[in-house]
Amino acid sequence: MELLELREDRVRFLLRGVTPAFANGIRRACLAEVPSLAIDEISIYDNTSVLFDEQLSLRLGLVPIKAEDLSLYRVSEECDCGGAGCPACQVGMTLTAEGPSIVHSGDLRFGDPAVNVAFEKIPLAILGEGEKLMLEGIVTLNRGTVHIKWQAGTQCGYKNLPDIGISEDCERCGKCADVCPREILVIEEGDGRVKVTDPTSCSLCKLCVVECETGRIKVVPIEDVFVMKIDTDGSISAKDLVIGAATEIKRRAMSLSEQLSELA
Repeated sequence: MELLELREDRVRFLLRGVTPAFANGIRRACLAEVPSLAIDEISIYDNTSVLFDEQLSLRLGLVPIKAEDLSLYRVSEECDCGGAGCPACQVGMTLTAEGPSIVHSGDLRFGDPAVNVAFEKIPLAILGEGEKLMLEGIVTLNRGTVHIKWQAGTQCGYKNLPDIGISEDCERCGKCADVCPREILVIEEGDGRVKVTDPTSCSLCKLCVVECETGRIKVVPIEDVFVMKIDTDGSISAKDLVIGAATEIKRRAMSLSEQLSELA
């Protein structure tokens, strides 16, 4: 593994010596297997806004929720309470607002001070003069396989790292550099040779290959090297999301091995 970029909400890295199935397993686990927090149930006591209760519930469910230490919480079905509800698997939430105002995600209040919204300026509703919102809810931990509101990964994908080869007898016309949409082919000053600046940004479109009439440039995907790009919704850092995905794959593999051992 070779790290290319690391931000709070995005990570890019090279994964070498693996199969497409393994790379896709990381992608799928980042999308749907890593548990995250989301507003699960709400009780609405007063809603005189223009939004129906169902619309308000949908908007609340998709607000990214983060915790200082996510490991303190358990998925309800896997909790010691058996899903009955306890501080280890549930966090209380309240919202009280009166117009005229715009209600934002930052107006939500949580029972645990270590839990908060990932972004405070997500608009939830517009309240006119005298309109009110009063509700309470429950935040729980779960996986994207249950519902998309627990999907922490957003844009998660991979591609083969390309091997871009330029022949020594290149005519140095510069046409390949002109058509490259990612601008990773540049003409060096002096000798006019074509230089590859960042092969990880190549989209394998092969427009440069088509444009080169003499066939002096080749773009071939490396079969066991992948460029992974993982983005998050802000509820989990990109680093923790990838670590969580690897942990989930390991957990499932061990579970499968144990079940096969019992059948043998």
